[in-house]
Amino acid sequence: MEPSLPAPDPQWRPRAVVFDCDGVLMDTERAWSDVQQQVAKRFGVPLDERTGTDLMGLAARDVARHIAREAEAAAKTGGGSAPSVDEVLQDLLRTEQDVVSQVLKPLPGAVETVRAVAGHVPVAVASNSTRAILDRKMAAIGLGDVLQTWVSANDVAEGKPAPDIYEEAVRRLGVAPEQALAVEDSPAGSSAAEAAGMVVLGAPHGHDEPLRSHYLVDSLADPALTQLLRGWGLEG
Repeated sequence: MEPSLPAPDPQWRPRAVVFDCDGVLMDTERAWSDVQQQVAKRFGVPLDERTGTDLMGLAARDVARHIAREAEAAAKTGGGSAPSVDEVLQDLLRTEQDVVSQVLKPLPGAVETVRAVAGHVPVAVASNSTRAILDRKMAAIGLGDVLQTWVSANDVAEGKPAPDIYEEAVRRLGVAPEQALAVEDSPAGSSAAEAAGMVVLGAPHGHDEPLRSHYLVDSLADPALTQLLRGWGLEG
């Protein structure tokens, strides 16, 4: 795959870097997908592979809206009652607490990359996770000493693909969006960062979904990332 957006001016350098969490720093996306499948099944909603891909990277409330909407449609045709969005959301969050907490481990290259970058510019994390879940993830990954801040879905009005989370992250870091680099693996996340006016580095980690990105590497363990960071003066 190639980047879908034109690269910035060759003289451009990031003055801050904001990392997505799930699928970029931590190997939790499969667990979140399992959570969605479990909850959808409990409410009688089938999630095929395409739908699961479309939901990947969305905030829990947006996933809950989808499941509640599908359950309501099924109830209209088959009878019975449909759950509210809040009922589905609470089930998602309870299940996520149980499932995700069992798989909190960093992806290859994640810790090393964040620490290297943080030695040169301010660094943050921007995630669609709730505050409670994100705090647990940040404690598990052990980067609290180098991260300036982390922004959760609870800190803003709308989660990704809306730009709110990234706008809040760069506000806290004290830089203009166009001076900051976002590192993303999902279409929802890359769209959010682009909408916020940031430069986007796609790191899909083997996913095939197209990303809106100015730069593209496979993952934080990709040697191509080391070359990019070295060119920006952020490596070593």
